Amino acid sequence: MATIPELLAHVEANGHKVFSDGPQPEAGILALESKLGVRLPPSYRAFLSHYGAMAIYDSTISGVFGGEPFDEGGGSLYCDTMRFRSDRGLPSYLLVIQADEDAPHCLDTRRPSATGEFPVVCYELRSKHAAPIASDFDDWLRRFFLKGWATDKAG
Repeated sequence: MATIPELLAHVEANGHKVFSDGPQPEAGILALESKLGVRLPPSYRAFLSHYGAMAIYDSTISGVFGGEPFDEGGGSLYCDTMRFRSDRGLPSYLLVIQADEDAPHCLDTRRPSATGEFPVVCYELRSKHAAPIASDFDDWLRRFFLKGWATDKAG
């Protein structure tokens, strides 16, 4: 199985530009966890520590920008989660990792694995249905975010 850096290299080799804010400080990640009242799963913490947040074209992964975990711009985990909670009734146990106005992808904090990972669900805002789509953030990142870009050439 390809590593995340290997998949990102394939994405860029296919002519797609990857935006990453870069490594975020541990203090910011800890502050985010404190404010959310939850320990983030190891795979998502590693993502924040290495990439902060990520975008390929208009496909984004919510994260932390510039060491500011509570940045009010779109694309921060905190801002996206709070916006969906207040505007769309997102349950408090979900954390938005990919904002979508109909069905955001979220970490489900109710069901940690033995290793502290959270499953990723697609939460349908109209029906309030949460369908599991990946066992953890790393699995979601590989299969739902990077895989298509890594195999498709830019047009």
